[in-house]
Amino acid sequence: MYKVFIKDKVILFSKKHTNFDAQFKSVLKLTFFQQSSSMIYTQLLNNDKKLNAIIFELENPEEAFHQFSDEFTLIKAAGGVVKNKEDKLLVIYRLEKWDLPKGKLEKGEKIEEAAVREVEEECAVNGLQITKALNDTFHIYHIKENPILKQTYWFEMQTDFEGELIPQTEEGIEEVKWVGKKELESLVLKNTYASIADFLRTNVC
Repeated sequence: MYKVFIKDKVILFSKKHTNFDAQFKSVLKLTFFQQSSSMIYTQLLNNDKKLNAIIFELENPEEAFHQFSDEFTLIKAAGGVVKNKEDKLLVIYRLEKWDLPKGKLEKGEKIEEAAVREVEEECAVNGLQITKALNDTFHIYHIKENPILKQTYWFEMQTDFEGELIPQTEEGIEEVKWVGKKELESLVLKNTYASIADFLRTNVC
């Protein structure tokens, strides 16, 4: 299954008989993939304000997803789902949204190294240990007129860090904090990006 988010809407590539559409109010479900990528996301984002999701139920969703993604400029990023000794989750506040620490890969950098580096830089946390890889996320945004498909690689991490959390203000981060399950539900999930909310509900909640 591949999910591509455009703001609060989603394009899904999946095998048949998925129940993913139950969480969306208005869904266009298709069993073929013939349109160009630009037509698909334009239809979802601009032409139909009520449409929440386009779902392609296909025998080979991977092939269709790669065909779709080939039309975009691809940017790769990496980040961490970081837990401390109290099983609290590390989150950041930037651009009036709660988010997870992440950032773009540098040239020649390994994905795991980038994920750890970004968490360290954005939150001033150290002693990070990757415990496992999680599902990638995909979302589309624009740089001027150029549509960008951003793929973020995520890793579950643990740390015993008990020091001061310092937000990387030069990256627009205003706050860094540890949140428990109750605060994750009442604070973070109520004010985050659709792709991050979906990711957290799948991997953390």
